[in-house]
Amino acid sequence: MSFIAKSCNFLGIKKGDPNTSGFTLLELIGVMVVIAILTAAVLPSTIDLIQVQRSVNEGGKLPQVAEALKRGMLREQVFPIYENGTEDDDISIGGNKNYWWNIAARHGGGSASEVRYPLGVRPGSENTRKLYFQSSWSGKTFFEVTSNGLSWLSSTSDPRELRILLLSTTSSDLPLPDELEHDPGILDNSTFNALWDDWAIGNDGNPATGDWSNYGLAEIWKGRATELNIERIDLRDWLSTVVIENHKAIQETSGYSFDSSNVSELSGNWEPGSLYAYTENQVGSSVRLSSVDTTIGSPPDESIVSQINKVIFTKRGKIVDESSDAVIKVAGTKISISGDPPTTSLSPISVEIPLTLTDYAPVALLEPDDGEDDGEDDGEDDGEDDGEDITSITGWGPTDGEFDYKKCHFIKRFFLLGQELLLGEPWKLTLSADGSPTSSEVGIFVIDEVFSTLRFDGIQWEY
Repeated sequence: MSFIAKSCNFLGIKKGDPNTSGFTLLELIGVMVVIAILTAAVLPSTIDLIQVQRSVNEGGKLPQVAEALKRGMLREQVFPIYENGTEDDDISIGGNKNYWWNIAARHGGGSASEVRYPLGVRPGSENTRKLYFQSSWSGKTFFEVTSNGLSWLSSTSDPRELRILLLSTTSSDLPLPDELEHDPGILDNSTFNALWDDWAIGNDGNPATGDWSNYGLAEIWKGRATELNIERIDLRDWLSTVVIENHKAIQETSGYSFDSSNVSELSGNWEPGSLYAYTENQVGSSVRLSSVDTTIGSPPDESIVSQINKVIFTKRGKIVDESSDAVIKVAGTKISISGDPPTTSLSPISVEIPLTLTDYAPVALLEPDDGEDDGEDDGEDDGEDDGEDITSITGWGPTDGEFDYKKCHFIKRFFLLGQELLLGEPWKLTLSADGSPTSSEVGIFVIDEVFSTLRFDGIQWEY
């Protein structure tokens, strides 16, 4: 204590002075111990509060990332590469443009690092947000997935493949669910469905229903369910049903004509006033018969007869029944003169001129050009089309020889919003080597509703 007294005297304080006060060393040590105890008690709670707040903020950020990803997928018509590796796996932030974080970044999600890593997590960390699918569509375009609109979904009434899960945690010690070993980005059905349908947090910080294993999570998560952020990205409202009604058409154009050079039965002499022409199995078609009256024979046995110049198909109409022929009929009374002395006989005649039917109007799914130069066009023709590609849509006509109006003329297909159908006219049809329509395009139909109908009535497209 003498040291303290000397120190105090050094400061000019007299020992035993009742007007002065101070702390002893023991008192200072006691205060420091109390502060340390309080800090030890409060610090974990403070750290937990910071962690909870960070997780809450992450939960608010995740929907923004999901919305940017959806926006990018729809605009670019592509399913993302849902690779969930890290930099150590040779997957760089600036890698393939179709990595899911790059797509989201291009469409308002922030930078690629901001999209890929949870809030507060350093870029390059193994702790990343993870995207999970139930389908093997990684990096494929909508065009590649839907193709001709058939058999790309297990169920069109409940297309569960059109669901995506986006998971994250700001706690680097908590591992997210493992993907299938043979299919990165894919969760097994039971785990995916549990996270989608059943996940809820109980009062004890554990899942409200089921065990952690039901959700593909380890026991290290026990009591820390609040640190898991889940964003369900539902794409099922993108599924569009397209019903297409299609009919064959008449190949002959308006103004096409027939005469005795291509229909021999039109030749000869006809009784004046007896000729007329009409169409059968058509609606909206019209035909005109051109004839001339002339004199045959010599006086006093001369006669006036009509001769057909041509039959003109003045207006192309629609076919009524494709299982029957569409024809033009020319009827009249034909005059025959024979014998010596000559005798005249009259015979009612009907000449049937068959019209040519086209195939069904061509329809094709169009793959838009992504607008990128692949660097392979050096000005030389390599026989490859670097622009748009198409997939023909077929399925009309009789099945096993059986003709049923509804079955022959209607098909139902399933596509995704934003896809485009290339429509053509059958009488202009030119086929490429693979049988795809190449020069019959008359318009493009953009699928922008969940239910659409298209109809080619034999004359034009209606939608």
